[in-house]
Amino acid sequence: METDDFDTLDVLSVASSGDDTVSNSVDYSGVQMCLAYYDMSGVRHHVFSQVDKNGYASIPLPSNYASGDWFGFILLKRSLPPAGKYNVQVHFASNTFISYGGSSLWFSSHYNNVHDPESSFGVTGTYSSGDFYLSSNVSIGASAQQFNISNWLKSDTGTPPWGGYVSISFTKLSNDAPVQGGSPGADNVDQDINQSISNNTAQQVEQGDTIIELIKNTIQTISSQLTAFWNQLAGEFTNLYAKMTQQHSEQLQADRDNTDDIIAADNANTDKVTGAIEKHGNFIIEGLKSLFIPSDEYFKSWFDGMYQFFNDRLGFLMLPVDLLVRMVDIYTSAGSSSVGIPFPEFKWMDGTVIIPAQTVQFDFLNTDWGKGIQDKLYFVGNLIMIGALLSLMHRKFEEVLRN
Repeated sequence: METDDFDTLDVLSVASSGDDTVSNSVDYSGVQMCLAYYDMSGVRHHVFSQVDKNGYASIPLPSNYASGDWFGFILLKRSLPPAGKYNVQVHFASNTFISYGGSSLWFSSHYNNVHDPESSFGVTGTYSSGDFYLSSNVSIGASAQQFNISNWLKSDTGTPPWGGYVSISFTKLSNDAPVQGGSPGADNVDQDINQSISNNTAQQVEQGDTIIELIKNTIQTISSQLTAFWNQLAGEFTNLYAKMTQQHSEQLQADRDNTDDIIAADNANTDKVTGAIEKHGNFIIEGLKSLFIPSDEYFKSWFDGMYQFFNDRLGFLMLPVDLLVRMVDIYTSAGSSSVGIPFPEFKWMDGTVIIPAQTVQFDFLNTDWGKGIQDKLYFVGNLIMIGALLSLMHRKFEEVLRN
């Protein structure tokens, strides 16, 4: 429903609670303000507004409003009293001017599998500048569903917005009290009550069947959901176990690979350490050898030096020694096939050979006696070698100690 600033009432400045000539006894949650009106095409419409907990309600101007039909209030079943006879009083304190042309009360009842019957009757009201007051004795049946309080609108009435406070009271009457009208079936209250009980019982049975069916459907739904949940959970656990197993296998393989790498690295490190130790050991041994043990050419150089030394100083007298050395050399060459002394050739300056080169053989050395001489010469050579070695060691020790 469209409204503008002119369609809404300022409750604080315009509305008041009116004079409380009627003390409210109904539940406002089941009470609605209602306006029935016609549009420009003559079609009737209804607009509703819920009454608040203070009894106030207001209706704005409908956008298609042309003329009014009736204005009043609707009471739903939860705002109606139990079956019986009552004096009903209605007081409405309006905020604006409304012109009423009369009032009526309208009831509707409900029975299973039949059209809802309706009943209405006119009542005399008191009207003043939009306020109205109604009072009537009515009979309300157990099957009553709705109670309308209608005030017919005159042609000279104003237009909405309309609002105000309403008070509605039901006062219990005796069973033989006269009434002006009532809801359908209210003339035989006992029969209406029994019918209402029967209807309620049937509704309860139907509702019970519906509830049982709902419970069954709910249980089936829960069972299906639980089955699906457990299947999903089992699948998740299966996938999780498979992933954990795969990760465990991969971790074991990685551990094995790491272990192999560590072992290979340890072996490489061990080889490096062993090689380093061997190199250092060999270096130390070679150093000691170079410090104390002469090279392979040392003795040869020493003997050549000694021989040259004596040859430079003795001259011709060195010949016997030279012969001795040659003999020793011959004796030491155990692999030679003959034992002898080679003599160079003698020739004149013109090239005439006087004595050819020849070798004086010592065949006697091939005898046992000669071999004994060779062994003795070898022994003497060994002693010389040992003495030279001891002398060298002595010199090296002196060099080490002096440094």
